[in-house]
Amino acid sequence: MAIWQFVVALIPREWAERDGNGPEMLYDDEGFNNMTITWKSNQPVANLVELISRLFLPAESWSDSLRIWGDQSGNDVQVGYEGDDVEFVMVRIDTRKDASHICAKTVELARALDCLLFLPIERSVVAADEAMLSIAVQNSRAAPFSAAPCKFIKQLSCTSANKR
Repeated sequence: MAIWQFVVALIPREWAERDGNGPEMLYDDEGFNNMTITWKSNQPVANLVELISRLFLPAESWSDSLRIWGDQSGNDVQVGYEGDDVEFVMVRIDTRKDASHICAKTVELARALDCLLFLPIERSVVAADEAMLSIAVQNSRAAPFSAAPCKFIKQLSCTSANKR
């Protein structure tokens, strides 16, 4: 993931609404997010590849267990597989460009798959809502970097210097 990309994952609604399930379950002991538990017994009913291909152009992948649509350095959709089973559906949004179109496509895909949106950086699961996703992208750490990279890096170096 590039610093200018905002990541959102699709989480099956059925998993998210089950008692006891929450965003904290989507992190391993080292703090990395892992969506495989959400898809394990909630495989897509719709033809996932067909749905995504209607919204995004296919791209080349470096792995047999990963399918990619879009541009890996910009906006893309990645679907991880274990055999034929979906393990995750992730969208990376390029904040260097107007994100409204990709936000709309992401919400359209989520709704077609009956999914909610998992925002890993916020550690939250939210409704598939275009306005909500657009606000999250605008308020992300990726957005100020894209708006003014030098200023962002200077602020980072000042922040880390102050922590010493």
